[in-house]
Amino acid sequence: MPSTRHILIAEDHAAVRELLTTIVARIYLVCTITAVATGTEALAVYNDRGADLLITDYAMPNMTGLVLIQILRTQQALIPILVVSMNASITEAVLQAGATRFLPKPFSLHALQQTMIELLPP
Repeated sequence: MPSTRHILIAEDHAAVRELLTTIVARIYLVCTITAVATGTEALAVYNDRGADLLITDYAMPNMTGLVLIQILRTQQALIPILVVSMNASITEAVLQAGATRFLPKPFSLHALQQTMIELLPP
């Protein structure tokens, strides 16, 4: 029996959060998905339950994806982190902070699926 993975999604736009949740559920048939609207909530979930993959937006209220990544990496979190954002100018900053990959919005479903599979094979 495959182990249950925990995928954490931090995205402030409900429609994008729902899309990400749907795609994750299709790729990882046995998984727990926690989808939150802020970086602060994502950090609390990670500190409480951990995660096997974090998918985060860059621009969120209360705590940006960049700050979330910096805090997680300071805590020695080794999980893959995928940042999605409409602002491609932040690519270098999030990668230097410790993000594993950056995917610009709008992204194709194929690109999202392929990136997630590369970061955390099903």
